[in-house]
Amino acid sequence: MNEQQISDGELLQSVKRDDTTAFEILYDRYWKALYLKACQRVDKDEAKDIVQEVMMSLWRRRKTITVDKDGELGRYLFTAIKYRVISHYAFNSAEIKKIELFNALDNQTDALETKELKASIEAAVNRLPVRMQQIFRMSREEDYSIADIARILNISEQTVKNQLTEALKRLRNSLQSNTPGEWALVLLYIFCEVHK
Repeated sequence: MNEQQISDGELLQSVKRDDTTAFEILYDRYWKALYLKACQRVDKDEAKDIVQEVMMSLWRRRKTITVDKDGELGRYLFTAIKYRVISHYAFNSAEIKKIELFNALDNQTDALETKELKASIEAAVNRLPVRMQQIFRMSREEDYSIADIARILNISEQTVKNQLTEALKRLRNSLQSNTPGEWALVLLYIFCEVHK
């Protein structure tokens, strides 16, 4: 049987047994398509890095990933690429708007994972100091502007910005124990411009 006749599921089962040859076949099978997908959003060098990160994540998570049907691994990898690209912009650009980040969740295939992550995020938010939590919730959940928050709480706009920046920093640190794929989802939820 040649490599093209081996299903993703069979290859993944071999990868779970630490078969590096099977991993190389999967890598070769998906690399170009994933790279072209990433190139639609980032430059060529960044696209290569993103694909490399996704494939390395696949190797690290090989024991826990399940593929029940043909095509599921491909969907998993392309979803991972999408979230990596969003994560890239979340750390490197203020151009992505919150609504676009939420729209990207529409095609998320693992509803249970999303639900668990939202619970983790909520727990992390609840651990913030009371005033910081209040400011974060007003900004992210009630969509108040920085100016409105400052006026309502009778504090300076700079204080609001500082509190939001610190809140995001604390949430990132708190949630970084999640796997890379989950971390991208976390970014979708918590990232929006601090200086809006």
